[in-house]
Amino acid sequence: MTAPHQIGAIASTNASLIVAVFDASTASAWEPTAAMAATKAQFTGHPAQILRGLGQGAELTEIDVGASTGFAFELEARTGTLEVYRDGDTLMLVAPPRVWWHEPANHGAHADEVAALFDEVVSARAASDATGHGEVELPSGKLAIVYIWNRTIGTAQELANRVPPGGVMALGEARGGLVVDVPPGRYRLRRREVAASWADDQALFAAYLVPET
Repeated sequence: MTAPHQIGAIASTNASLIVAVFDASTASAWEPTAAMAATKAQFTGHPAQILRGLGQGAELTEIDVGASTGFAFELEARTGTLEVYRDGDTLMLVAPPRVWWHEPANHGAHADEVAALFDEVVSARAASDATGHGEVELPSGKLAIVYIWNRTIGTAQELANRVPPGGVMALGEARGGLVVDVPPGRYRLRRREVAASWADDQALFAAYLVPET
């Protein structure tokens, strides 16, 4: 079996990183803000309205992005960067990224402990220990993972037609998003947090997108 491997990274312009996941093939753009949107049961896919949804304290908020639906969530708010790994058909969004842990000013003196932490978290097997949250339908098998202030989201639909089987392509702005080819179907978001006692309980956060069988 192929070992989990990193397929990309996503970064924000500040410490906070909120990402949206949805079917890239039907997503043409963020929806315009609307005066009544904040009172809807489901928030439309505009960054300002995503923030309103998450501001109510939920783990995630459902969104519309053009004709596509999905959800948005914040993984952690320390580094503004996450890494995306793949293990079979399971995708893992992990933060803080491995490079952050290895920086001398952070936990560079604990290389073995960092490796063990990532081994524990970054695998499809680890998803079984995570808590389930939302679901996203991917009839096209083209998953977009996008930083919510990415202004070039309209290119997701174009990339959905170009990403090779089993491949991944960067979406628009530098490290602002990815489009990943995965088997079509329904995926469930699961989340996990593992504290590192040797790092003053700094935690490694992971979000798993697991196909339903």
